[in-house]
Amino acid sequence: MNRASFATRSFVLVLCQLAVILLCSSSALAAGRVEWKSTAVKERHDAEMKGFDKDGFWRLEVAIYMPRAPDVPHVPMKFEFQPTAYYARDMTDGDKLVEHTTPLSDRQALIESVDVGFMDSGSGKIESRTRFTFKVTRAHGYEAGEYKVTIRDTRDGKQVGTSQTLKFEGENETIDRRAMVFASKGDKKKDDKKADSDKPAEEKKDGAADAPKDDAPADDATTAPSEGADDNAPPPVEGKPGGCGCKLAGGARGDLTGALVLLGAGVLMTRRRRSLKAA
Repeated sequence: MNRASFATRSFVLVLCQLAVILLCSSSALAAGRVEWKSTAVKERHDAEMKGFDKDGFWRLEVAIYMPRAPDVPHVPMKFEFQPTAYYARDMTDGDKLVEHTTPLSDRQALIESVDVGFMDSGSGKIESRTRFTFKVTRAHGYEAGEYKVTIRDTRDGKQVGTSQTLKFEGENETIDRRAMVFASKGDKKKDDKKADSDKPAEEKKDGAADAPKDDAPADDATTAPSEGADDNAPPPVEGKPGGCGCKLAGGARGDLTGALVLLGAGVLMTRRRRSLKAA
């Protein structure tokens, strides 16, 4: 009984393993097969431009093999691009450009929904395989890096083939990571003085020779008279110390006129008083 039961259990275990293998093989067969023309794709540009460009794109070409010909000539499919790495470009001290790959995780996948045609244009029949070409652009959020691509049939949500990692080659935007130095005005003056002190003695001597001399007289009033000056000319008038130095308009003539006006006013007032008393 023990041997019989052991043999029965072994037979059942073998049958279970065979069933699992068949199920896995049938599911893989139902998923079909996917072949990418190249897993490393170079960036292209509409205009003749090099380096980072917002109009850059990557052209992808894939061959899809279905287990049987679909019922419709165009099958709606969804391409899921899951970012896994980013090609970074950093400008460091010394104007050195450093390129490195930055791993990414928990990034939202970029979705491309397209209709894949399986109809042969020559015979007009629907085939079980096709070759499909499309492009993804930077304008839609794609950057140079690595993406895990999964294709799904949107009619039933099943995955077509296996996921594949594609490399989008290109140059991303350069990030300036050089250290910034903030120098104050005091530090700048110190640097200027230090630069002057570091100059050779000959340069300092030349600079002193070029400097203007201070031997020239500063006051024009103390200059000697010229040889052609008139000997009978009156001596120069020295200014009086103190006072505001102002002069009244008209000089002495103006003072005499003011005195006459005051005298006439006094005479008129005297005559007016006498006439009032006589009245």
